[in-house]
Amino acid sequence: MFGAGLLSGLLGIGSGAAKVLAMDQAMRIPFKVSTTTSNFMIGVTAAASAGVYLNCGYIDPGLAMPVMLGVLLGSMLGARVLVAAQTQLLRLCFSSLIVVRKRNKNSEFMLLRSSS
Repeated sequence: MFGAGLLSGLLGIGSGAAKVLAMDQAMRIPFKVSTTTSNFMIGVTAAASAGVYLNCGYIDPGLAMPVMLGVLLGSMLGARVLVAAQTQLLRLCFSSLIVVRKRNKNSEFMLLRSSS
């Protein structure tokens, strides 16, 4: 987990994918458990920072409330789908998203590099 946080801080990327891979491959935690644990860790971090931003007046409560309701409904639906989903299908979807994300990051880097 320390390595995931270090990569996140150094490269400016989200460490959720690295945490899932570390828990699944290195720690041998079941895939469904590792994905939900990663989401929980991200949620705790986001909740702590949201309190700071709200206190400083950087968050519009009228805009944040519908977003919060959408997140709540999505998480409840996701929890029900996760129980019924096949682990192999989840691994395939997760791997595909990582590959697509990596390709997009590489294209952004090449675009920025060519413009400078």
